[in-house]
Amino acid sequence: MHKPVLRLLWLVPALGVSLSLMAAEPSARTASLEARLERIERQLDNRGLVDILVKLETLQNEVRKLRGENEVLAHKLEEMKKRQRDLYIDLDRRLVQLERGGRAAAPVAPAAATTPGTVETAPSPNVVPGGKPTTATRRAPPPAPPAPVVAAASETEQQAYQQAFNLLRELKYDKASKAFREFLKKYPDGRYAHIAQYWLAETNYAQRRFKQAIADYQTLIDKYPDSPKLAEALLKIGYSQYELKNYAAARETLERLIASYPGTTEAGQARNLLQKIRLKTGK
Repeated sequence: MHKPVLRLLWLVPALGVSLSLMAAEPSARTASLEARLERIERQLDNRGLVDILVKLETLQNEVRKLRGENEVLAHKLEEMKKRQRDLYIDLDRRLVQLERGGRAAAPVAPAAATTPGTVETAPSPNVVPGGKPTTATRRAPPPAPPAPVVAAASETEQQAYQQAFNLLRELKYDKASKAFREFLKKYPDGRYAHIAQYWLAETNYAQRRFKQAIADYQTLIDKYPDSPKLAEALLKIGYSQYELKNYAAARETLERLIASYPGTTEAGQARNLLQKIRLKTGK
C-alpha cells in the first residue's frame, strides 16, 4: 500500500478517540456545572431559611416587648382609673360638706332696743366748726338677711343622687349622664341639685364632648350662683373653648375667672392657659 494511505488508516482511530474525548468533555463540564448550581441553590435555600428564622425571632421579640408594654399600660390605666374614682369620691364628699355648711341658716342676733338701723354708742367728742364738742350716733348698715334655709334632702333624693354618682365613680359616663339628667328633672331645686349639675357637666367633659360640657357648666353658673364650684366651672369652660380652638372666647372666659376669683388655684391655672393661648395665637 502507499504510505499516504497507511497514514490515513493510522489517523482514523486516533481521530475517533479524540472525537470521543471531545464529546465526553462537555458532558463532564455540564455535570460539574449542575453540581455547582445545586450547591448554590442549597446555600441560597439555607440563607433564605436563616433569614426567615432571624426575622421570625425578631418579630417574636417585638411581640413579647409589645405585650410587656401593653401590660404596663394596662396597669397604669387601671391605676389612673382608681385614682380618678378616688378623686371623684373625695371631691363629692367635699362638695356635700360645703353644701351642707354653706347653706345652713345663719344665726340671727336679738334685736336691739333702739331704732332699727342705728346702734347707740358711747358719746365721743366731735369738734364742729363752732368749737363745741358734741356727741354723735353712728348709723350701722342694715343687717344682712339670713341665709336661706334649705330643707334636708329626702331619702329618695339621696338615693337617686347616690345611684347617679355611683355610675360616675365606675366611669360609666353615658349612664351617669343620663342618671344625673333624670335626677335634675325630678329634683331641680333639691339639696343636691347643684352638685348633680356639676357632675353632669363633668361626664361630658371627660368624654371630650366640649360643646355640651360648656352648656352644662354654664347652667351651673346661671342656675346655682351659690355653688362652691363656680370657679372650676369657668375654668372648665375655658379649657373646653381652648380644645375647640375658640381662643377668643377662651381668653374672655379665663380673664373673667381671674377677675372674679383672684388668688384661687383656678385663677392660677387660668393664667397658665392664657399663656398657652398667647403662644398659639401670638396675642
